Amino acid sequence: MLARSIALLVLAVGTPVCAQERLLDVDPYAGSEERIGDRVDEAFGTAQRVIGLVDGKVVAEPFEGRVLLRRFENPAGKSSLEILENYRLALEAEGLVIDWTCASRADCGNQADGGWRSRNGMNLGVGSDVRYLTGTLTFEGATVHVSVGVESRNHYVQVLQADAMSTGKVAVTDAEAMAAGIDAVGKIALDNIYFDFGSAVLLPDSDAALAEIARLLTDRHELQVYLVGHTDSVGTLEANLDLSRNRAQAVVTALETRFGIAPDRAVPAGVGPLAPVASNATEDGRRLNRRVEIVAR
Repeated sequence: MLARSIALLVLAVGTPVCAQERLLDVDPYAGSEERIGDRVDEAFGTAQRVIGLVDGKVVAEPFEGRVLLRRFENPAGKSSLEILENYRLALEAEGLVIDWTCASRADCGNQADGGWRSRNGMNLGVGSDVRYLTGTLTFEGATVHVSVGVESRNHYVQVLQADAMSTGKVAVTDAEAMAAGIDAVGKIALDNIYFDFGSAVLLPDSDAALAEIARLLTDRHELQVYLVGHTDSVGTLEANLDLSRNRAQAVVTALETRFGIAPDRAVPAGVGPLAPVASNATEDGRRLNRRVEIVAR
């Protein structure tokens, strides 16, 4: 019997970058060493998932969402079969349904039809000892595809978390992440702009996000935006409309007076509770609805 040498799925609970507050990751096979320089970790990106080989042609489905690809050096003395089977056992225990698996270079076709590397980033060497599985599970309401490719020296783990931009929400104070969201869907929502309840006075904890918004506008000279305030539905419509616009104005004023952003670059607007992304019947939903969005104009 193969030893179950890896941990079960672990949650990468760092700073959230999407509508889900936690992102799924997978612990590596015990004793593996990650090649950090080969890591791909994108809050919202594009990739392909290899799902078959038909008539000598690789079948790969396109993907948009959270993309994570990690490369590991195999521990000494461990076969590709043992490594792949440990991943399979652990993943299936967490609900993974296998979509496709293959057990040789000929069966996998990773040198056929242009190869895998340009599709899924996996470079599985030149030997015949190649094994692969790919499957799907549901994690916190999101569809997640996990793929594992193994050869004699290295193995790769690809995690594609779908619906990662379903609300356009980002909590990373990072200009690149903001730009990626705007390029993808025309807007990005931030939950790291902070106000006291019922107040339009920015709190100091907002400074990091403000600096990154300013960097976004500085780096993207052509970009003009609306800063749109949103509230939950607690209180009257008129009060929430005023509050949301005043909060947006506070952000614009801070960008202009503290970071030197030109007055015509960001225009404030407020829509109160009129564009919710979740139900206002629960606190979790109300929390998601209280946000400031950057919208390209």
